[in-house]
Amino acid sequence: MKKQLLISCLVLGIGTSAFAQQATNSTPATTNTAAATHADTVQAVRQLFHKRRTGGWIWMTIGVLTTVRVGAASADSDSGGNAAGKVLSVSVVGGVPAGIGISKLVRFGQAKEAAALSAYEQTKALPKYVSRRLKKKYFIE
Repeated sequence: MKKQLLISCLVLGIGTSAFAQQATNSTPATTNTAAATHADTVQAVRQLFHKRRTGGWIWMTIGVLTTVRVGAASADSDSGGNAAGKVLSVSVVGGVPAGIGISKLVRFGQAKEAAALSAYEQTKALPKYVSRRLKKKYFIE
């Protein structure tokens, strides 16, 4: 009975079309930064960097608090002398979010923001890593 059910599901699965795999006719929403004014673009870049830095601080705080909490919980429990396991669990559970936060703070620091804005002032073109991340919501409407 199970074989018949599996075979019939396989045949039905192969015989039907996969609508999720088909291309849509709608055009993706793209941000035309060339149509935006100079002040709008500067404001959008500032908002992008501010939001990414805020996210970095949040990720780093979560990582540090998780590290402290897991470290305190593992210090209270008796794991039979497995100190390496405790260190590994604390570093993985708390270190990953903290690492994400630190990398966001480094990539979107104030010095990088100033460099991106000065490059925009000189060349009238944003660096690629900034223009890729600019969304329509960052521009003043």
